[in-house]
Amino acid sequence: MTQKARNTGRPSKAAGEAKSLRIIETASRLFAEQGYAATSVEQVVAACGVGKDTVYRRFPSKLALFAGVVEHARRQTQAHFQATMAAQTGDVLARLRGAARWLLTVNLDPTLIAFQRIALSEALVVGQAVADNPHDPIMDRLLALIEEAQAAGVLGPGDVRFLAAHLLNCIAIGPTVDAMLGKATYASTRAQNAYFEKAWALFLNGARQGL
Repeated sequence: MTQKARNTGRPSKAAGEAKSLRIIETASRLFAEQGYAATSVEQVVAACGVGKDTVYRRFPSKLALFAGVVEHARRQTQAHFQATMAAQTGDVLARLRGAARWLLTVNLDPTLIAFQRIALSEALVVGQAVADNPHDPIMDRLLALIEEAQAAGVLGPGDVRFLAAHLLNCIAIGPTVDAMLGKATYASTRAQNAYFEKAWALFLNGARQGL
């Protein structure tokens, strides 16, 4: 086969993956900036500089494209969590604290906040696209840390999933709702740190009951 023939063949796997990533990243930005209803596949095509057929071969509808965006964000978030936890040192309570602080940070990420707004405002349209993944490595790790902390005697006995839900409620839910309403109460690292110290103490006070 001549070099010219090879050059006119199908694109390499790496080139195809790079193109798919460009589509996803462009769509992520547009969905986050404009919302679901105001973003069209045609806008994504124009902004990322690929052919319309190229986009539709990968994502046959706007809903499929948004599902791809959400899945990409989920994988990135999980990878960031794994890297954060791999860098954690100290005893189990220190590692659980590190996981809790990460949860506050990630739940205030502007792009993820935008996607949550879309999921809430367009629930009937995009609900299936953003349905919870039945396997959540982040929650699995959180549950394992709580079990380890109980075994070490630094948290009291109790249902592990209930304690995990208590942790999420203490640390992340309030600031997330605040951000979804368009407020900037916890936009700065200083504000997040101040809130976290109070929320972490509240969690520990409740989770240590029975020791």
